[in-house]
Amino acid sequence: MARVGSFAAPVDLPDHLRPWSAAGLDCLFLPEGLPDIPPAAQRISPARPGQSAPESSVRDHAATAHPTAGAVGPDIANPTHTIDLDWPEPWRALAARLRTRPQIIITYASLMADVTGKADPARRTLFQSILGYMAWPQGTSLFWPCKDAPDVPLSPGQARNVFLNGVLSFGVTVVACFGPEAAQIAAALFPPGAGEPEVRVLALPAPEELVGLLPHELHRAMSALKALPLA
Repeated sequence: MARVGSFAAPVDLPDHLRPWSAAGLDCLFLPEGLPDIPPAAQRISPARPGQSAPESSVRDHAATAHPTAGAVGPDIANPTHTIDLDWPEPWRALAARLRTRPQIIITYASLMADVTGKADPARRTLFQSILGYMAWPQGTSLFWPCKDAPDVPLSPGQARNVFLNGVLSFGVTVVACFGPEAAQIAAALFPPGAGEPEVRVLALPAPEELVGLLPHELHRAMSALKALPLA
């Protein structure tokens, strides 16, 4: 699903679809997935200075299990539009646990492995430390994969398609990307100046660069994330 209205800028529509957009069509379903990321679109907003592992962070810090998993998601306060849980796993399970609308989406290239039962202990400890330092209220953040994994069969472009749809569905305006691969994916989908409200892509060091840092070093690396204003 791709937005064709105010959020259309992140998605390059084929010429034969532009008349539909001009006629007021709001959404399009793209069975072939999103287009490949062009090098020119890989623009990343620079970072401004300024609880638990990914699996349990989503469960304990950012969400609480919802009793049902039907076509329509839980009653999330002030979402951009109705949350559709008709996503493949693991996104469906992650969205079904939400009780409140997240303000920040966290993603990185290896997140899919961490939320499908193959979490790396070092990354788990790292994000425990990061969320502890953030001290955000429960429900502030959501770990949302932007990339598939070798052992998670998905159609081409499906991971990016679901990632885009999730960000727009939750009404999130900040995507914290750990590592250049995740940042490039998000920057291609949400280039600066596109959409209203604009989705800011915050580029942060990759988890591999942060593992093993001393607490004060990690806090310094996370200063831009810590400085984000919350509603």
